[in-house]
Amino acid sequence: MELREMKDKWKLKVSPYGYALLDVPSPWTLIGRDFINPFTRFYLEGYLQTVLTTDLSLIVYNYLVNKTTDKEISHKVSYRILSKFFEMSAMAGGVNNRRPSKYEVFIDDKTTWISDRFFTQQRLAGINPMSLRRVTLKAGKTSFTNGSVGLDWDTLNKTLNPEFDWEGAVQKALETNHTLEEAIYQGRVYVLRYELCDDLPREEVDLTDNDPKRKMWDTLSPIALFASKQDFLTKTNDLVPVAIQMDYTPDSSVYTPEDDDNWMLAKLNVQVTDLGYAQIVEHLGKVHFLMEPFCVVLKRTLSSSHPLHQILKYHCRDVTVPNTIGAPKLVGEGEFMDQLFAFGNNGTTRLLREAHNLSTWDVTDFRNEIKKRGVDDKKLLPYYPYRDDGEQILKIIENMVKGYVDLYYYGNEDVKKDYEFGSFLRELSIHSFPIFYGGYGKIKGLPSKIATKDELCDIVTRIISQLSVQHAAVNYPLTDYGLYTPNLPTKLYNDTRVKEGEYSVLRLPNRNTSSIEASFSNILSLFRFDSLFDYGNELLDPQAIKLVNGYYTYLMNVIQPHMQEKNRKRKEDNYLTYPYLIPRWLPNGVQT
Repeated sequence: MELREMKDKWKLKVSPYGYALLDVPSPWTLIGRDFINPFTRFYLEGYLQTVLTTDLSLIVYNYLVNKTTDKEISHKVSYRILSKFFEMSAMAGGVNNRRPSKYEVFIDDKTTWISDRFFTQQRLAGINPMSLRRVTLKAGKTSFTNGSVGLDWDTLNKTLNPEFDWEGAVQKALETNHTLEEAIYQGRVYVLRYELCDDLPREEVDLTDNDPKRKMWDTLSPIALFASKQDFLTKTNDLVPVAIQMDYTPDSSVYTPEDDDNWMLAKLNVQVTDLGYAQIVEHLGKVHFLMEPFCVVLKRTLSSSHPLHQILKYHCRDVTVPNTIGAPKLVGEGEFMDQLFAFGNNGTTRLLREAHNLSTWDVTDFRNEIKKRGVDDKKLLPYYPYRDDGEQILKIIENMVKGYVDLYYYGNEDVKKDYEFGSFLRELSIHSFPIFYGGYGKIKGLPSKIATKDELCDIVTRIISQLSVQHAAVNYPLTDYGLYTPNLPTKLYNDTRVKEGEYSVLRLPNRNTSSIEASFSNILSLFRFDSLFDYGNELLDPQAIKLVNGYYTYLMNVIQPHMQEKNRKRKEDNYLTYPYLIPRWLPNGVQT
């Protein structure tokens, strides 16, 4: 009877982007449901407080600015003041709006973030540590690659400017005489390539800057090459920049670290594209929209007394709220994406539709995604906080899930007989035969049935990991790096007062755009309602209470000090720190 009622209340519909999302008459319907539910009420109140506080801070900032200065920013100091204002105003949101970078070791000198060293490290510890790939050769030419790992050089080379000396640039970066093929064979060449951003449409009207002296750049699809360079004395490797091609077509300009202002503009060009791609594809598509069906179908198929429901509900609390309330503010006509990015709402729609094809069950396999990109070698890439800290948390999740499953499933037969979890998979998997709700969630690659405890543990682990670890990685760094426009702008401009090839703050977004970006960053990436596995005492089974509390204690008393020490060492060695997966800052799920 409970499940029959939940099936009537929690339904999915196919969105224009291809994802199956919650079907409600209006956002107010969902707000009403969550407000009367004791389990979600306090979360909802905290989330709405964050949104309203952030909106109010933007109103206050605009009021103060209109009283004191003009819309244009002519010096980086003004950007730092803007950033500081939104950092401080976020504190009004309360304890759930604390920024970990203010409590953990962190390199907070914003003017250094766009330096070559920290620009490179942001590929591994910034807002998007998921796009760097190793450049590989075809199968048979290397000992460790095949066509499915990294990005094949022949494919990449078709988009590169043939007039530029790519081999010479790699040799210069590595300080060796090895040929380009030898460097690729050794696994030393890495690339950023944003195929989904090729030829993104451009909005005709700039909604936040109508200054006739300025013309907004198109959104380009840059190609950035990096190399793993070995230190002569220590024999350790470090990632260094090689060159940046401004767009994906072979006639595009290419710049290197020796090109002064043009190099700065090239780095900012990468930052613009990386930010838009990360937030729409890696964040909204591969986490929020991909995982929403899991949390909706959970309510429809697993009764509240089911042991898996009893833990998964904490990891699903409540992804439907930011998706239903927040997503329209992000992708709606005239909303954040239209205001902040040159590709606007039309480009966002295209990105989401193409991201849907990539948003399969496979992307929830943390380790395999690392291997597929060819960035798993810890000798060639010894510094990679997202990979290493994520792996550390993933092992804890795996162990907790295995222990929890062992409490209730004594053998494989128990898995086969669990008709509720069987219904859960059938409703989600697109591979289910479409009788009743088969394939309802449209999740590609998810099995429609399983037969072993190992398979069950893998599915539950990946659900929890994607909702917690992966979401934290694509979401929370934005509240630091996104508040400072000279590091992470959303647009770039040609300005009649600035010579071609010259860098100036006049090329950056104006005060209006920058304040909207800061507000956008805070709304998306400030709110934390809980921390991983903190719900042990809420469970009913004494054995489950002991198990979950044990892992929560281990996270806080063993893993957390270890991660904090790693970050202290990173800062000492002049590397960006990564506080976002430290257990006390890692929520159970998608909360904002």
